[in-house]
Amino acid sequence: MKKQFYLIIAILLGLIVKAQQTIVVHNSGNNMFASSTSVVDSIKLDASYSKFKLSGNTTVLDIPKTAIDSLTFTSNPVNLTKIYIIYKGTENATIINPYASQGVNITATAGTVNVVSTATISNLEYNLLGTSTMGSLTMSSTLPSHFVLNNVNITNSAGPAINITGGQVHTFSSQSGTNNSLIDGSGSTKNGALQTDGKIIFSGSGILDITGIKKHGVSTPAGIEVQSGTVKVIAAASDGFHSEGFTMDNGTVSITATADAIDAGDNAVSVTGGSITATLTSPDVKAIKTGTSTITISGGNINLSLTGAQSKAISAKGNITFGGGTVTATLSGAAVLTASGNGFDPSYSTAIKTDTNVIINSGTLNLNLASTANGGKGISAGQNITVNGGSITVTTAGNGATYMNTTGVLDSYSSSAVSADGNLLISAGTVTTTSSGTGGKGLKADGTVTIGSAVGIPELNITTTGTRFLVSGTDYSHPKTLVAAGAIIINNGLNKFTSTDDGIHSDASITVNGGTNTVSAISATSGVGEGVEAPIITFTGGVNNITASNDGINATYGTVSGGTEANDNSHLYISGGIVVVTGSDAIDSNGNITITGGTTIVNGPTSQPEEGIDFNGTFLMNGGLLISGGSNANMTKAMSTLSTQVGMYLKSSAQLAATSVFHIENAAGTEMVTFKPKNGVYYFHFSSPNLTQGTGYKVYFGGTYTGGSYIGGTLGWGLYTGGTYSTTGGTLKSTFTTSTTAKVNTVSF
Repeated sequence: MKKQFYLIIAILLGLIVKAQQTIVVHNSGNNMFASSTSVVDSIKLDASYSKFKLSGNTTVLDIPKTAIDSLTFTSNPVNLTKIYIIYKGTENATIINPYASQGVNITATAGTVNVVSTATISNLEYNLLGTSTMGSLTMSSTLPSHFVLNNVNITNSAGPAINITGGQVHTFSSQSGTNNSLIDGSGSTKNGALQTDGKIIFSGSGILDITGIKKHGVSTPAGIEVQSGTVKVIAAASDGFHSEGFTMDNGTVSITATADAIDAGDNAVSVTGGSITATLTSPDVKAIKTGTSTITISGGNINLSLTGAQSKAISAKGNITFGGGTVTATLSGAAVLTASGNGFDPSYSTAIKTDTNVIINSGTLNLNLASTANGGKGISAGQNITVNGGSITVTTAGNGATYMNTTGVLDSYSSSAVSADGNLLISAGTVTTTSSGTGGKGLKADGTVTIGSAVGIPELNITTTGTRFLVSGTDYSHPKTLVAAGAIIINNGLNKFTSTDDGIHSDASITVNGGTNTVSAISATSGVGEGVEAPIITFTGGVNNITASNDGINATYGTVSGGTEANDNSHLYISGGIVVVTGSDAIDSNGNITITGGTTIVNGPTSQPEEGIDFNGTFLMNGGLLISGGSNANMTKAMSTLSTQVGMYLKSSAQLAATSVFHIENAAGTEMVTFKPKNGVYYFHFSSPNLTQGTGYKVYFGGTYTGGSYIGGTLGWGLYTGGTYSTTGGTLKSTFTTSTTAKVNTVSF
């Protein structure tokens, strides 16, 4: 009441000032309406104080009081440049149109407003205010337009709240501090509550709520661009945003929809900033999707939640590239088997899915797939995945399962954190994955895997905690932290692989050139848990700590005719770096072993038949340092006599306990090796460039070692260096002289 009183006083005072001949109505700092005071008949407030009526000899204008900020009087010319459409419930909307003579024709029947513009002025501003529960705005325009939403609320049960034709670019700006809403109805013949046939731009700093009851929230055959403001699709019977292309550099988008959140058709998606939140519960839907084009995310904060079966958070047939921003995706939908051919084609919930390539240059990805997402994938690419930087965290908890594939053959699927049908390259960045489902995989590629590069040093922490499951007969699907059909190459990085089953496996080859690499493959199932496994395994550098419940390093082509004791021509090469390995067997080659350099520290089991070093072919010790302890298995053999470096094969009838040390020195007392085993062991392989032919050596069990540390950073066991050995408390087990002709010396004691 006080506001109206002050308003009346201001009007009366203004009318007294004769020099001021024009009354001006203001809205949001703009000149809304102006009229000469000479033609103003009266200014009235109705009984409910809900409307301000300005009438004159030629003009009768009904302006809701809430739309008026202030009235002023001036003798200066007033330029009106903005169009106002003010909805008033079931009454005719108020139209203020300064361009009526320039080709802008606006009619209003109750809340139904129709605009036909042939004006030659681009980006005319239409200010929309008020509320109508049976209203709409229909417009045909030959030029782009700008709509300012100023606490406008339009509901149209018979069609779109706003429907614009003409194929032009139209901008919708939500006024600062305002809440606006657009709602269509089930009787609509169009596809969106906000419907255009041209590009849509959202801007401003207010809030726009959209409800798509008939189909989509926002629909256009062109693109959607979000520059600023808050756009919320409260609900949509189909897609939240349905367009051909989507870009966003600021603002906030929140979508709850029955189908896709953002469907960009076959055009590109680009997000450089702002915030996107999507909540989807239907099966087989996508949060951000393009058909044949690309998705690029280089900024912003994206949070996607999907609970429906086989849904995808970010999906494209073209490349998906990340260059910044934060993406959090949570999925819980189950896998779906679709009948195809002689069986089924499975489809899984996937956080990031493309038919081509995923490129991650920077940014943060947090991808979570719940236990209900059986077979779920974190990142899945039909071609290659390249990680050049950023921080990636993927958690998969869904179990694997068997099914009949399209050829009618029993097959299996399992969850995987990162899966490439082509190659996987991680040159830099941080990748952390945890896979807890049965048969789960951490990093998986049908092509090659390369970790580290000349320009990047990655950090990997890959964990699988699930168990294997039976596929058929003796064929199991095993959890693996890193698995590839092609070659695996580790160039550098700080890399940790932890599995309750297998660690690193390649069907082709594994090459380690550098990095600090820790592999733990410990299974509760007997005979399960391979640390590093491939037909060809090569270590040329790096610090490598490998622990396994079965074979620590296993060079094999798989079971061959005649059993695993036949030479299958697989090969383990060690030419550099530090290799510390323990397992049962610690090193097992179904073919050959060649060591030409580096430091190899091996600890096998206490009890036979498994060994410290097991091989079916030829074991050549041609360089480097090797110390290995294992059981007193009859299968254990010395290095090949073709070896070019002096070596020792030592067989003890008494066990060296894990609490003791094994020490060899030459006749002059110079230390050759001091080794503390992880397990109690009997048989040893030792070779060093410091060993010479025709030289006397002493072998001690026990004694003490002070100072120094373990090579390779092992804890509580391994090869000592940098300290001092004392024979006090030790037992001299053997004194012998190496052969003057043979390189390999077998010593029993």
